[in-house]
Amino acid sequence: MRLVCPSCAAGFEVNPSALEPNGRTVRCAACKTTWFAQAPSLVFAEAVPEPAAPMPWVSAEDRADHDVLAAVAKKNPAVISEDAGLEQIAHSPSISPVEAEALRPKRKTVISAMPAARTRARRMPLSSVAILLAAVLMFGLVSRQSVVRIAPELASLYAAIGLPVNLRGLEFQNIRTKQEIQDGVTVLAIEGEVENIAQGAVELPRVRLAVLGDNGVELYSWTALLPRSILYPHERVPFKSRLASPPAASKEIMVRFLSRRDLMASAR
Repeated sequence: MRLVCPSCAAGFEVNPSALEPNGRTVRCAACKTTWFAQAPSLVFAEAVPEPAAPMPWVSAEDRADHDVLAAVAKKNPAVISEDAGLEQIAHSPSISPVEAEALRPKRKTVISAMPAARTRARRMPLSSVAILLAAVLMFGLVSRQSVVRIAPELASLYAAIGLPVNLRGLEFQNIRTKQEIQDGVTVLAIEGEVENIAQGAVELPRVRLAVLGDNGVELYSWTALLPRSILYPHERVPFKSRLASPPAASKEIMVRFLSRRDLMASAR
């Protein structure tokens, strides 16, 4: 007798004795669908056949396998049971090697490849970070004066890398010191120049001078006025200050401009 799969419509020749006496569950060797089949003697003429199950969608590759299987089934009728399958038929001695190879399950190779767009998306953040760091570094070097105005503690960092920051736009030049004896009194004389290195006119502050002892300890300090109040770009103004009877333990002379911190400390 001939059995037809209700799912893929593949037909197979089956020995009726394999379904006697009460029928049995069989499985399609092509699509693995199982159903209950009965021998012809147990099927009554007046019996109403059950409606066929809806035809499932079968790919072109699977349909080719079904066609080959149907052709093999005509040459080698076999009993289809719960244990019958594609692998068992493929190893049947009556099937040629070419047909057996066509019936073997095909393994699908899945290649996991990352799309190029996703690869570029992962690399972009790294390049963006590098560009951002380079831009920040360049801004920090070119606009270091603005940076130090916002964060004065960074001035020492710039000085450590050989890029001192001068916020005032003024520099001391040609500082000289000497001691003189006037009327039997020792006098310390300090001379030098102040130059405007800024691009515009700068108001001149007072000059603060200090005598330092061992380990940079400040022994005495005083201030001096410059002869001009405003200095234009690339101009210089000389200054001179004297200190009578300097401390005997003096080792160094420190010359700088008077700052707001000095004024606050003197107010205390």
